[in-house]
Amino acid sequence: MLEPPRTDAAAPAQAGVNAVEVAGGLVRALADAAGPQRLADLARAVGMPTAKAHRYLVSLMRAGLVAQDPQSRCYDLGPLALRAGLVALGRSDALKQAERVLEALAGSTGETAAVAVWGTHGPTLVRLAAARHAQAARVPPGHVFPLTWSACGLVFCAWDDPARIAPLAARDLAQSRAIHRPGAPHGQAELDALVATARARGFATAANEAEGGVSAIAAPVLDSGGGRLRLALSVFGGAGRINLDPDGPVAALVLDAARRLAAELRGHPPLDWLR
Repeated sequence: MLEPPRTDAAAPAQAGVNAVEVAGGLVRALADAAGPQRLADLARAVGMPTAKAHRYLVSLMRAGLVAQDPQSRCYDLGPLALRAGLVALGRSDALKQAERVLEALAGSTGETAAVAVWGTHGPTLVRLAAARHAQAARVPPGHVFPLTWSACGLVFCAWDDPARIAPLAARDLAQSRAIHRPGAPHGQAELDALVATARARGFATAANEAEGGVSAIAAPVLDSGGGRLRLALSVFGGAGRINLDPDGPVAALVLDAARRLAAELRGHPPLDWLR
């Protein structure tokens, strides 16, 4: 006599590979961290001796899931982790809806439109609708927008969780000071002023007028409560190609697209990844 099919509760636990689960714990610890981690801190986070954690990290680096900075010797998520996150996002129904909004926005503005979500290293491009002209601005999927001197980055500074923004913003500001980066804030007071302006307007702008520079407008797509930032929606083009007037037509189109996308994404889970 055939036995009735088992329910999930009655089914025996499937056999697995313990070493893979242990390695997964290290990857998860890196994903949850605010930035690159020392070996000792990672070992402590997963409750294992440093020598054992090091062996696992060596194998994870060989697989591309973890990378190590040659100078600081700190560990972070590697290229395969980034690729996996992007592929998972690419299969999201929410991003398919975002893609339709992007195409409409690129068509109405005549410039490239993009969606960025918070990734391992900051605001990360996950969808792009390129402008259809010879001077179209293009960046590859996985591109990380500068946090304190790009329109997408300023959206995250203005509307995302300050606890995860603060350490990366401080590092960005220090780099800008060190190299005297033109057009970028060099201190917290300058960044705070840009953030306050973005919040007052409901969007952020950025312009690098140097040769090969980019001008951009980006707006937040917020959750149904109007509080949590889901993603940043942006239009960008070559220096001088985007009308950055806060009362201009491009700003109005980006704001309208962000609000429409927020309405369409209600009920979808957040698009954050590898956190």
